Amino acid sequence: MTDIVLAAAAVVALSVAICVLFRISVSYPVAGAAVTTGFGLVSVVLIVIRLINPPGYGAIVPKAGAWLGLACAIAIALGGYLGMQPMKTPKASAA
Repeated sequence: MTDIVLAAAAVVALSVAICVLFRISVSYPVAGAAVTTGFGLVSVVLIVIRLINPPGYGAIVPKAGAWLGLACAIAIALGGYLGMQPMKTPKASAA
């Protein structure tokens, strides 16, 4: 189940990025960012659970890929959260 959630988080994050990059839709990036944040947070929780309590017997040491996956899941959640924030418009300077 963990791998399905991680794959879904990656697909949703990439779909929002493609939509924003090619300006396909105006409303999808905000709604997609909310879904991305949710999947990202669930992914972070699942990865932390796997790092704390790895499956199997014996002493299993997490490799660099597990920590990279955690960093990427945090980045997906943070990117989704930032995508929901209103855009800041530059203020006109009085000259």
